[in-house]
Amino acid sequence: MNEFKTKANTAGERLLNGSPAALEEVICLYEKRIYNLAFRFTGDKEEAFDLCQEIFLRVYSKIKLFSQGTDFNAWFMRLAVNAAINYKSRVRKNPSHTALEFCEEQGDGTGDGPANNPADRLEQETLQQSVNALLAQLPKRERMAITLQVREKKAVKEIAELMTTSVKAVESLLTRARKRLKKIIKKNEGFKKTRVFN
Repeated sequence: MNEFKTKANTAGERLLNGSPAALEEVICLYEKRIYNLAFRFTGDKEEAFDLCQEIFLRVYSKIKLFSQGTDFNAWFMRLAVNAAINYKSRVRKNPSHTALEFCEEQGDGTGDGPANNPADRLEQETLQQSVNALLAQLPKRERMAITLQVREKKAVKEIAELMTTSVKAVESLLTRARKRLKKIIKKNEGFKKTRVFN
């Protein structure tokens, strides 16, 4: 077990046992990765912050459902993913905020992508919005599966754990999502197909 999971399990068990400082420990451990997850779902800093708060409040309110001695990180991330799915089902403000921003060029959102040239930046932003609009047309579980695989770089087995389903079910979701996206792309002339969905 790696150091992070060891710390997470310890903090989770302390939270379960009612330690006043344990929630702060959990927040310190997870705030960065949960914010990144939330931002990828919402595409908006304020909405991501709201979703983060909702996730941590949900963890606190549901901690009694956590079984001591099991993997707290897996339990936490399942809860976070489900909260994010439910949040996106409720909030549909804008097509550019209805799916993750897959096309942050090859820097994968770390700031190493192109973006110094205004023309390149504009083209990239336009492509991102197009991909977001396409993803918004997927059923939520298909969108979740392909998001976890492509944007979060999760293996199929990890996706199955996070979505509380089987590996076979995830593989089916991914296959259906890619087929559906290809059909949608064919109907959208002029859309620049990316390697994300290949």
